Amino acid sequence: MMRLFNTILVILLMVLSGCASTEANKQRDAMYTFPDLEQVNSIDNFRMDGWESVDRYSIIVGVRPNQNYLLILNGGLNDLNFAQGLAITSTMGKVEAGFDSVSTVQEPMLKSQIKRIYKLEDKQQKNEIKAKIESFADNK
Repeated sequence: MMRLFNTILVILLMVLSGCASTEANKQRDAMYTFPDLEQVNSIDNFRMDGWESVDRYSIIVGVRPNQNYLLILNGGLNDLNFAQGLAITSTMGKVEAGFDSVSTVQEPMLKSQIKRIYKLEDKQQKNEIKAKIESFADNK
């Protein structure tokens, strides 16, 4: 009888923790959705010209002078803010949301899939979105 109780208790705890993590994922997904920005499926002729981490779930990459994209990652990379370099997978020069991934040069085996890509129009939009994402830290 005690064994059955323990088994039921473990299953119940697993279900509850799964619900909590799903709710946290939904909240994070809502925070990292930007309807004011132009969402694109891919970046063609990708050649990284610089990058900066905003937080563990988002990166801004420059591909040409004054052309930047915001990459939203499916899972966070803990060492992103301290990374010396960044690796982004691509296929024939094309980076696609839902297919390609990001890792740091320090931990190349720890990859996070690119969930969304947003095109940033100018430096002002880049600074505004950085400030908005950085404000999330207060709500996490």
